[in-house]
Amino acid sequence: MLALRPGLFTGFGEVGDSPTEPINPPPDAPIYSGNFQVASANNLLVYFHPGAGHQENLERALQQFPNVKFLIHGDFVRPYLDGLMERNPNVYFTANDIFDEAIPMFRFGAKQTFIDTMESDWDINLAKAVEMYKPLIEKYPNRFMWGTDRVDIVWNYDTDVGLLLAKFGRAFIGELDPTVQEKFAYQNAEALLQ
Repeated sequence: MLALRPGLFTGFGEVGDSPTEPINPPPDAPIYSGNFQVASANNLLVYFHPGAGHQENLERALQQFPNVKFLIHGDFVRPYLDGLMERNPNVYFTANDIFDEAIPMFRFGAKQTFIDTMESDWDINLAKAVEMYKPLIEKYPNRFMWGTDRVDIVWNYDTDVGLLLAKFGRAFIGELDPTVQEKFAYQNAEALLQ
């Protein structure tokens, strides 16, 4: 496809682990190496979701393919981001609008319960998300971006839920240093795609 449609593809992914697919191999597994070689040869971004406990495997993949830009996401890897970013200039992170660590009830339960809880615990959830991500985003202002990856629950695609999460995302972005807000909101994503 790369030969048939030059310039059509900017990246490769999403690949990796997820809470619904916990048996996927770690990021440095041989099954992914060929894909990363193709990404390297064609200047493609790799979008990867590391699984729980895969931070060391991820770092090996980052170091094995230093000219490949890896855009990763997932709360499993957040506690290790500072070290990963410090040691690997080719890793980027997208914070998604579910902030699963701060808002774990997103995955379970009824839609109205989620909406009611989001609204009643708004300030608590926002404060948790800011505490977890703001220092990292401001330390690496060119390597974080806003994302919209959501879990596969039918109601999470409903308009009212989408609007609520967009409102939460804007509130979160508003808590960042003003010099970082537009970078995080869209400029870093644009730069990666160029």
